[in-house]
Amino acid sequence: MMHKITNPIYAELKKLKLISPKNIIKINNKTRDKKINVYKDKKTEIIFLGKLTTGNNYYSSFKYKKIEKIKVSNKKSQKYTKTSIVNDNLRRKKQFSNMFNNKDILDYGCGWGEFLRIIKKARSVNGVELRKECLKYIKDNLKKIKISDDLKNFKINFDVITLFHVLEHLPNQTSILKDLRAKLKSKGKIIIEVPHAKDFLILQDDLKEFKDFTFWREHLILHTENSLRKILQKAGYKNICISYFQRYDFLNHLGWFLKRRPGHHKLFENLFSKNLKELYSKDLIKKKLTDTLIAIAEK
Repeated sequence: MMHKITNPIYAELKKLKLISPKNIIKINNKTRDKKINVYKDKKTEIIFLGKLTTGNNYYSSFKYKKIEKIKVSNKKSQKYTKTSIVNDNLRRKKQFSNMFNNKDILDYGCGWGEFLRIIKKARSVNGVELRKECLKYIKDNLKKIKISDDLKNFKINFDVITLFHVLEHLPNQTSILKDLRAKLKSKGKIIIEVPHAKDFLILQDDLKEFKDFTFWREHLILHTENSLRKILQKAGYKNICISYFQRYDFLNHLGWFLKRRPGHHKLFENLFSKNLKELYSKDLIKKKLTDTLIAIAEK
């Protein structure tokens, strides 16, 4: 069966021999926010969208329709930022803290700047972000962060560049990774966190509600360990280490199976122990069925 696929990532994946047209199957006929076909290579298990509907102009003008807000400590005032990023950023700070001390850090796709705000011992913190509302917020409230909407505006090279759930938004994966590599110092490192194509919930054939929710027009590709490694290699990185990580715990999965909608994990908060939740996540990591992949690679 011939599929009409115009997503630029499709051509890139074919060129890298990560997918084959004969193995492509359609696994969903929509994303959560647009009628876009979702495809999968049934052999390599890479997932990608049929077309690109986003771009720099889309992200630049994008505004959150509903922003949950929290107070951010600030001696001069109390400012606000998006809550859904906070737990992840605290976790990332702890997870990679030994890599940031006295280093020049760039967060590519830094959003509201929350991750950079909580990094205390870096030599400098820098961000690239397209969204105008985020750029304005950072310029007005987070003065220690040097922010721009263009990587080329930074005159220095960096010890560490981070992309936390950003790479899947970018249509030219190898090209942007090469550009980022050029901005790393000798022995500099890149940290990439992306959603995983082999997420346990995605693999459940009878859980269409989750597919309808998790596939999103902004996520052009869901990587596997192999595809992420190959694209990093093609971009010139070495000493590539890829690990499996589970962001959403047992309660989240239970909510999906019982209620078939997001946000119901709080119904079961007091029913199960922390130990059970940790064991569940560890088992998903062992089976390589996590919702997230984390790559650390060197220039």
